[in-house]
Amino acid sequence: MSENYFDNTEKDDGTVALTGDDGNVVRFFHIGTIEYKDEWFVFFQPAEPKEGIDPDEIVIFKLSGEGRDETLLPVTDDDLLSEVYDEFMREMEDEDEEAEENAETATYRTCENCGGCGSKKNENSAGCKGCNGCKKNM
Repeated sequence: MSENYFDNTEKDDGTVALTGDDGNVVRFFHIGTIEYKDEWFVFFQPAEPKEGIDPDEIVIFKLSGEGRDETLLPVTDDDLLSEVYDEFMREMEDEDEEAEENAETATYRTCENCGGCGSKKNENSAGCKGCNGCKKNM
């Protein structure tokens, strides 16, 4: 991909509309942003068909500039592209492991108002408001 992209406007459907140098707008799902070797890289997946991009492909851009002058530049160095992708995958794995650890160590208690039945008993009192079986993460 040889185009620079500008104007990353998030839409209601969770996509980002990027406008290329040629004026064409392409919609992507933003799947992550990382800092690597003091530079920022942004990861997208196409939200619509685009010639030359597989729908399952992850597209990586380098973020250049600041504020209104931000530009997404294609990463043309294959070695850097591989390093950035590997770092992104490491960070994603670390986040997944951390989420699993947090889920394993979470403690739950039963709401004293409804005994865990999930009903809306005592809904005017503090506590039970039909809280999904009253399993609340503490």
